[in-house]
Amino acid sequence: MRWRVGIWHRGVEGAAQAVGTFTAVAVCEFREGVIFQAKAQCDPLYGGVGAVVHNHPRHHASAARPCQRMPAVMTLRKRSHFPLRRGADAVRAIALCLLPVLLPSHALAAAASPRLNAAQEQSLAAAAAGFVQGDEHPAQRAFPALKNTYMGAWVGYWALQPRLDRMTQSQYRRYSLRYPAGAAHHLLRRQWLLQLGQREDWADFTEVYQQGAKPRLLRLRCDAMRDPLLADAQRAVSPFLLWTAAAPDNHPCNSMARDYLQRGEITREELWQRLREFYTATAFTAALKFARFLPPAQAGQLAQTVQNPAAWVSRGIQQYGAASWPDNERRLLVLALLRLGASHPAQAVQFSNRLNALSAPDKALILYSSAYNAALSFRPEARSWYAEAYASDPRFHPRPEALAWMVRTALRSEDWGMVEEAVQEMNPAQRRRREWQFWTAIALQQLGHPQAGTALLAALAAPWTYYGQLAMAALGKPLQLDDADPPPSAQRVAALGGKNGFRRALTLYRLGLYYDALDEWDAHLQAIHNPKGIRAAAQLAFDHRAWLLEIHTSIRIPHGADWRQGYVLPFARDIAGAAAQADLREAFLAGLIRQESGFAIRIQSSVGASGLMQVMPATAAWIQGHLPATADAIPGSVSGNLLLGSNYLRLLLTQFSGSELLAAAAYNAGPGAAQRWLRRWTPPPGRWAGPIFAANIPYRQTRHYVQDVLTNTTIYGAILSQQPQPIWPELDLGDTETR
Repeated sequence: MRWRVGIWHRGVEGAAQAVGTFTAVAVCEFREGVIFQAKAQCDPLYGGVGAVVHNHPRHHASAARPCQRMPAVMTLRKRSHFPLRRGADAVRAIALCLLPVLLPSHALAAAASPRLNAAQEQSLAAAAAGFVQGDEHPAQRAFPALKNTYMGAWVGYWALQPRLDRMTQSQYRRYSLRYPAGAAHHLLRRQWLLQLGQREDWADFTEVYQQGAKPRLLRLRCDAMRDPLLADAQRAVSPFLLWTAAAPDNHPCNSMARDYLQRGEITREELWQRLREFYTATAFTAALKFARFLPPAQAGQLAQTVQNPAAWVSRGIQQYGAASWPDNERRLLVLALLRLGASHPAQAVQFSNRLNALSAPDKALILYSSAYNAALSFRPEARSWYAEAYASDPRFHPRPEALAWMVRTALRSEDWGMVEEAVQEMNPAQRRRREWQFWTAIALQQLGHPQAGTALLAALAAPWTYYGQLAMAALGKPLQLDDADPPPSAQRVAALGGKNGFRRALTLYRLGLYYDALDEWDAHLQAIHNPKGIRAAAQLAFDHRAWLLEIHTSIRIPHGADWRQGYVLPFARDIAGAAAQADLREAFLAGLIRQESGFAIRIQSSVGASGLMQVMPATAAWIQGHLPATADAIPGSVSGNLLLGSNYLRLLLTQFSGSELLAAAAYNAGPGAAQRWLRRWTPPPGRWAGPIFAANIPYRQTRHYVQDVLTNTTIYGAILSQQPQPIWPELDLGDTETR
């Protein structure tokens, strides 16, 4: 067989059925319009590359040489453009141009050695363990023996990532030449770009940024706008729009904005608009860093609007009165009232009603922001302030989060008219979310439109989501699981298991690198679009006891067709024993574990929580000091982690009068937070008390966590009992009067 390569001056296209030691010729055109011919030779193990570079007057060339037969067929297509500087850079750029020709030999060589021998397995485990501890040396020692295996890219990553702050561009180049694609390369490229942006090393940033797909991370897109070598190519999006898409604490995007403000390419009017967003988001420290771009008279006052907004407003009223403020002073006034609304919303509302200098949209903004901050702390005035905000300017469009809390505030007082009104103010995408569809349905029923409400509930009802289950409960339907689809064929599962990408993910999972395993798994799962293929991937994870990957995969299958895999219950005997010992419902314990760890036994959070139940070290020590039965429990073991976590959960359940909803909230956010929310607002008894309280949990992460745990609990209840499950018991708040 021969390798036939057809090459154009703006790309490389070819097909190969045979790859051995070969010589390839490519022609690349660089930015300056100079055309080069590069000749390179490599061996099947990617042992070395030699390149000869010289001017080539033609726009095409071809080369062919007999090669040893290999089993795979690859089609290659690449368009390469690199900034050309000096001779050494030209050689590097030519090497990158040749990647589409050179790399298949390495890829096939790696595929030819999918299994590791005992010594390699030992080196791999040591390298992974070192990486977890931030030590690159075990990976560096293991790399020569593992570089040409299916795990080579990850071992190379472990050898570089812990010293990212000391890494050089040449080290990154060597890695990317050997491993130009895949999850490990994608991760290292993103981290290296972030490091180069932090260093403001724009020459190397440009080289890396242009070598692959445009990163989605806003921080990197903002760095690219700062890069003088890339800025012109990024102008499809204006710097101001990119800045407004970023969070207020996004340092690279704020640095980019300061650069463009300095050049006058972000206007002062746009700056005032963005400062309102910073103040609304309580990002006051970040806002103050832009003071120097305001007019001098206002620049010196910006800090006063943050440090003592009430005093600043009062002085302004003495100077200008209530109606006639200069434009720039009025802009500062809006900022000061937004700042005041974050800490003293009642004062902000009083000032807003007193000051005629505020336009209707400005007044609405301040009132909505004050009502939002009041709602987060369960202040009863929030409802009337929301009503005032709407009345002040019905055409004003509040930010989505303000409207979300307008609904939640209305739920607390069962003001169903305000619920419907707030949902109607939402944009179409927000309005379509299950949460707001559900509460709209309840509002319709309460407002005398039962048929419309019931129809909406029927469309939402489903066992697999929190609001789907609530819709079933509202319709009086218990949760009953249909027969699961038959398992995927063994042949389909085996075919996926033979792919190096899935094999890498399963190996990472076995090594305890769960998040890297998810990255690798997702990179290949995204290429599967049919439910049968996704179910085969879930079965593959199940066969390898990779429970977190299995759950993650099954979520992608519509309509709960894969519930047996999605709601797997490993360690069933241990969980049942722990539940019995701590007097917990087994379904509740299983539902919480699924949400905490996905049954990944060695998973550890960034704050130190570990194991199936993500027990914190301080919590474990406290429990062991107070409950003699747990004194010898080992937090890192399955049984020890379950013993500690389940007994802690029992203490919380007792503290909150048997309410699984409140116990789950306390397990996630701490019992002090749950007690504080109850002190500020205790829902009156009634059918909707539990769902309304859950909707009003101020911490977004805890709110979703509680909803997911309750959803899991109901499904595990149906699986374990093999009986239809009522949904309301999980939403009971217990006896709130005794707390």
